[in-house]
Amino acid sequence: MRLILTCILIFLTSLPISFAQGSAGDGASYESIYIIDQATAGVLRKGDFSIYTQTYPQGGVMVALSAAPFTNFNMGFSYSGTNIIGMGSVEWQNIPGIQLKLRLFDERVSLPAILIGVNTQGRESYLKGSERFMTNSAGIYLALSKNYIWALGNIAFHGGINYSFDPPSDNRSPNFYVGMEQSLGSKGSLNLEFNPTMDEYNTEVMNKKGMLNLSLRWSIYNGITVELQARDVLEHYQHAAGFRRSLVFEYVSTF
Repeated sequence: MRLILTCILIFLTSLPISFAQGSAGDGASYESIYIIDQATAGVLRKGDFSIYTQTYPQGGVMVALSAAPFTNFNMGFSYSGTNIIGMGSVEWQNIPGIQLKLRLFDERVSLPAILIGVNTQGRESYLKGSERFMTNSAGIYLALSKNYIWALGNIAFHGGINYSFDPPSDNRSPNFYVGMEQSLGSKGSLNLEFNPTMDEYNTEVMNKKGMLNLSLRWSIYNGITVELQARDVLEHYQHAAGFRRSLVFEYVSTF
């Protein structure tokens, strides 16, 4: 595993800067759509589409397809399954996830970008016995993003409030999240996200509230970004034996 990661990092750092045109770094051509799990106020440009693929433990894969038919409006759907990679029967989530988002205000010098959206796709394994994902979907949410330039490059602060429909109706509650994204030169970015999981009441999934995620994102080619995620760094999942690792590929292009 260490050899594979080393080879990936050598490959990423050897790519020409002129090709660094994904959604990470000072030279990014596209806005970041997610901090890690949670939404930013970023959107695809009119006429663009994206393919977002995330791997997770137990051979899981999630694929999300999104498009921007209008300015500041994105729509898409997603689907995932466990044991897609590896052995055993594949277990699919019950119904596809849906993503809709509308940016109400673009970012200005003194004001953040503001976006409202709906996302019914949870993250990681779908637990059929509990009819839920390891991490609840955002549900209905409001996201804000503000970018600044300082000595170390671009830094963006993100936050939002959300209300997920995943928990049982008598256990639902509002939640919030915060995060930041620091550019690493023209091609990379370091992301941090904290989700207090105030809507998490199932102690069979998490033994404590709060989920901290970290990621390293790298633009490797025109429209292509790869991301290495360190999930649940605080190890609040039940039976956690260290943080969980995920690999993400994002491709953005124009119709």
